Amino acid sequence: MKRLFLCLWVGFAVLLLSGCKVTRPMLEAVVSASNKVSGKLTYADSCRHVTDIPYVEGGTSSQVMDIYYADGENRRDAVLIDIHGGFYVAGNRKNNRSFASVFLKEGYDVVLLEYRLNDGVLDVADELQDCAAALDYLVDHAAERGLNKDRMFLTGDSAGGHLALYLAEGAADASLPVRPKRFTPKGVLLNCPAYDYATFAHSGSFSKSALEWFIGPRYQDTAWMASMSPRTFIGSYTGPLFVSTCARDFIRGQALLVKSDCEALGRPVEFMDIASDDRAVGHVHNVVNPDLSESQAVNAGMISFMERYGEE
Repeated sequence: MKRLFLCLWVGFAVLLLSGCKVTRPMLEAVVSASNKVSGKLTYADSCRHVTDIPYVEGGTSSQVMDIYYADGENRRDAVLIDIHGGFYVAGNRKNNRSFASVFLKEGYDVVLLEYRLNDGVLDVADELQDCAAALDYLVDHAAERGLNKDRMFLTGDSAGGHLALYLAEGAADASLPVRPKRFTPKGVLLNCPAYDYATFAHSGSFSKSALEWFIGPRYQDTAWMASMSPRTFIGSYTGPLFVSTCARDFIRGQALLVKSDCEALGRPVEFMDIASDDRAVGHVHNVVNPDLSESQAVNAGMISFMERYGEE
């Protein structure tokens, strides 16, 4: 399944970079792979864990989280909260267990969030609302769940990077339409993130049917799109920021925009841009295939980042 997922992302990247317009059937073929959950056991599965924890009362089966606890001997008493990607219409938290395993081995507790996906009625605002509720739940129930609410890092890949950064901005800025009320991250780590959401509908890369599917019926509402875009509010987040991308990341330009915007604001950002021609080293490679040497380098950078800022 991992090989299929990587091959589909590579094919999708080729289409975008060649200037071909991506249609809904093309997009469906790519994202369907990210909905299939691998039954292969990971290191995370051997750790103490609690799954399917509801974070809203009377919620759906998608409004849940899984908590994995690092071994007591090397536990750092810090938490990494992960928001999966999937083009806003796909993805599953359980597919990030191998990624979670990397950080569990280093002593970090890991939380994998699930959220309701865009289905033509729900859209990114609902996804943000779910994740905001989950983050506030973790603060409110930290003692009960055995987590340190003062040392919580937030990470996301691809569309999950969009959600993670926007929520971190909202934690510091009450003007955002959707925001957590009690959660403040110790730092934010983004892998191949979507960032300039406001321009997606005007890039010329996607057909109307594709836009209607992964954005929803409001894709032509430019004011709404801007209100949901992390780039609109990047000045609000002043905390530590880590961003990774790579040469074969088909939305590499989004990560470069994060970097240039932060530099223009005089804000430090730790930036990793992996130069590799290996087709496996593509979009969110360190999440979907953490065993690659390039992925190990990115994840080691994430660990170093958390070590540095977790003590402050």
